[in-house]
Formats: sequence, structure tokens, C-alpha cells
Amino acid sequence: MRRLISAQCALPRIRAEIEIPGGAPGWLGWLVATDPDGTVVGVAAGGVPVPGEGEVYALAVQSGSRRSGVGTALLTAATDRMRDFGARAQRVELPAEADPALPFYTRLGFTALSPRRLSRTLA
Repeated sequence: MRRLISAQCALPRIRAEIEIPGGAPGWLGWLVATDPDGTVVGVAAGGVPVPGEGEVYALAVQSGSRRSGVGTALLTAATDRMRDFGARAQRVELPAEADPALPFYTRLGFTALSPRRLSRTLA
């Protein structure tokens, strides 16, 4: 999560996104999952950059909270937001071909468009 935050939440990037009139095209913001004590255990970000097509920009779960439904809940919430903005399909690009998240996405119905790019149709 530290790596994701340092890449995605760097002050210059946030400043640039805030300064874009009307916000970044298709940007739907961040979703944050916490444990009962308020500790962040996962984050997700996404948007609908192209009409009808949602994009998962980031999804990360703290290692101690994996396989407990946090990632699925975050993806479900992001997907619901994308549907509200007209998405009928959803894509995600993985950092590497053999990314450890690949089984997670395929279990949830994503199929490969390329070795790193996955897609699924939203019902």
C-alpha cells in the first residue's frame, strides 16, 4: 500500500487532478476500507474515462487483510459507482504479466485482453 500511495497519492499528482476544471475526465475518486479501529486496510480508485467503459486505476489490500473479502468489497463498490456513470464494461491493467492479483480478477470474471490488460462485461 505504501508503494501505491507514493505513486498514486503524490502531492503533485493530487494537485494536478484537483486543478483540472471539473475534475479529471471520468475520475470517480478513491474508496477506502478500514477495520473497526479505523485503520486503513484497503483502497481502490477508478473511473469511467470512456463512455460505457469503467477502469480500475488502483486496488490494494493490506497483506494481513487479504482473503477476507476486503478486495472484493472495494471492487464491488467501485463497480457500482462505474455503473452509476454508465459503464457496461470494466478494465484493469496489471503491473506485470504474472501479477499476484491475476487469480483475484479472473475469479471475478475478468478475461485477458493482453498479458497485462483484463476486461469484463458488467451485468
